[in-house]
Amino acid sequence: MPEPKPGKREAVKRWFMKTKKFRVFQRVGDEINQIMARIQEINESRITYGITNIGEGIEEEIRKPVRRIVLPDNDEAGIVGFEADRDKITSLLLDETTTRRSVVSIVGPGGLGKTTLARKVYNSEDVKKQFDVRMWVVISQKFDPIDILRKIAKQLGIQQPQGLSEHELAELYRSLTTKRYLLVLDDIWKNDLWTQIEGILPNSNNKSRVLITTRFFDVAKEADPLSTPYKLQFLTEELSLELFLKKALINRNANEECPPDLLDIGKKIVKRCDGLPLALIVLGGLLSKKQANYATWSRMMQTMDWGTDGEECLAIIGTSYEDLPLVLKSCFMYFAAFPEDHEIDAQSLIRIWIAEGFVPQIQNRTLEDTANSFLEDLVQRSMIQVSDRDVDGSILLCRIHDVLRDLAIQKAKDDNFLMVCSKSEDLQNCGQMRRLAIHDSSWDSKGKEGKESEELYNNIASASPNLRSLFSWKRMPKVAELMHLRVLCTMSRQTDIENLENFGRLSLLRYVWLNLCVESEKDKKTFQKFIGGMRFLQTVDLRSSYIICDLPDCLWHVKTLRHVLLNSVAQSFSGPLPSVDLPNLQTLSGVVARESWEAEGLPKIPNVKILNIRSSNESQWNNMSALLGTLEHLISLSISGDDIPLNIIDMRGFPFYHRLQSLALTSLNEQETSNTKKISLDHVMLPIHLTTLFLDGLQFQEDPTPVLRKLENLRHFIRYL
Repeated sequence: MPEPKPGKREAVKRWFMKTKKFRVFQRVGDEINQIMARIQEINESRITYGITNIGEGIEEEIRKPVRRIVLPDNDEAGIVGFEADRDKITSLLLDETTTRRSVVSIVGPGGLGKTTLARKVYNSEDVKKQFDVRMWVVISQKFDPIDILRKIAKQLGIQQPQGLSEHELAELYRSLTTKRYLLVLDDIWKNDLWTQIEGILPNSNNKSRVLITTRFFDVAKEADPLSTPYKLQFLTEELSLELFLKKALINRNANEECPPDLLDIGKKIVKRCDGLPLALIVLGGLLSKKQANYATWSRMMQTMDWGTDGEECLAIIGTSYEDLPLVLKSCFMYFAAFPEDHEIDAQSLIRIWIAEGFVPQIQNRTLEDTANSFLEDLVQRSMIQVSDRDVDGSILLCRIHDVLRDLAIQKAKDDNFLMVCSKSEDLQNCGQMRRLAIHDSSWDSKGKEGKESEELYNNIASASPNLRSLFSWKRMPKVAELMHLRVLCTMSRQTDIENLENFGRLSLLRYVWLNLCVESEKDKKTFQKFIGGMRFLQTVDLRSSYIICDLPDCLWHVKTLRHVLLNSVAQSFSGPLPSVDLPNLQTLSGVVARESWEAEGLPKIPNVKILNIRSSNESQWNNMSALLGTLEHLISLSISGDDIPLNIIDMRGFPFYHRLQSLALTSLNEQETSNTKKISLDHVMLPIHLTTLFLDGLQFQEDPTPVLRKLENLRHFIRYL
């Protein structure tokens, strides 16, 4: 073949280069379009979650508000298709022909709704009427039989069940012998649990029942060979579609507002979920955060990794996690720090998020408000479940499904975000981890193995020198060398006070939640030195501690303080120092009004929203009244003391009169005397937006109930005489 002439060769070369450049430009153009789309998505998330550029937002308020949609609780209002199952289980529990203590079992794979069904039955009026006492105990893979019996005893009202002596076990058995009881054991994994607690559950032939949920058929048969386990079925396609649309089209009528093309793609998505409620709920929650149109749902259908047979649920959950904004990924992974089936205090959780620095500061919003919106977002996405809400709709308790918890643990480990240690060997592999959660009681083994385990436990500082957050459900290890620690939570029954001796270096601590017993003079000095050494403390939670000494004065000079929660039963903790300035303080609970406030000036705590305070004499009452006159943002107030004066009860002159929602008034007078002043109550004395009122020991000239009925927003009223 003859070579092209030089001129022609150059023309071919130029044509080739142009073509090549065009393809490059086309590819670059496609990439630019993808990047622009991603930038737009990030920008929307940035606005939604209040993330600003450096220097931005200081003068300008973010115009687009955070999208907050309060959902009904996941397990109850948002579920479908359990009516027949509920009726069947209820009939088995109420079967009049079976007088023996029988076991009814619900069997099915994870995510099928066993717990949800059991809860529906447990809370039904028919069941409530037939049983004298009902108890609910959540079982985990690693269970402690004594802990299970302790939870049963607590629900029976047996005092001090911590040790469960022979006397207390006998009392537990005796309490159940004379009653028709229903005990729910939720999420049993092993056969031997039933054999270990069966003997303490009397069979009085009075139609008592035990209801268990489990993934394993043999566990159900072991509990009661005479009963046939109830196999929970997967949802039909029709019910699956109904559940999916309920979650995806939140606050909308799916039957009337779902266009045909969206309904068609919805049916295809639902078919891939194979009738598993958890997969449908999580996927519906994911799409509820996106535009409800054919293009968006179709793109999700095409791009999603659906997994192989039997793994569709895991793939769906994984996709929902990947769709989370970066800040919500961190918040979600934090749920791995809590034990399986643990009910989590929502306010404590968001305070930890704030201490970790996950929550950005948004103008005209508190960090707590933003963090609450993060939690509501996870709830809307159905990745977190609500256990209990307050009267105002805010989340009190939350939990995470064990399948989603497994995902949180795996993601946290993969990203070196947090490691869960349930046995001593885990500590050998946590060197690079910045957060550590120590679960289980299996550490307390004896002999050589136990000694080695104890050495590893006490040498956490050398194994993980860069640790910044530590959670322990065992006891607090010796971690005085962890100089980067920001979050310290010990949920064990008691923290060793001697492990606090060298904590003076831990000045970076922002969140402290401890269970202490401080009685001796040495312990008092150690405790005060520990608390006084933190310069950046945001939250100190000692509600479960027994402390017989006051807080060090230097604590009240920490400008970053946001939440102080104390147990005032054993000790009267003095309130903030006179004239101290604490502009960030949101919660002050368990303190006594100082008499020195009158002469030296009131503390400046203008942004406190929750206050629990006590007084015992006229001077303290006057100081408390003066302090209340400076609090404009108060929404929850608890006052206790001897002879609460009328100028405290009559709140019309206080700046929070139109804002307060919860009020508790407790008189500490031991008994009524002839000198006891009786109160003449008028409904206008109390804040007009009050939703919750608790009165204990107060004496009124007339029954206050008719007066309180005039408070239009009052939903909960409790009075103890």
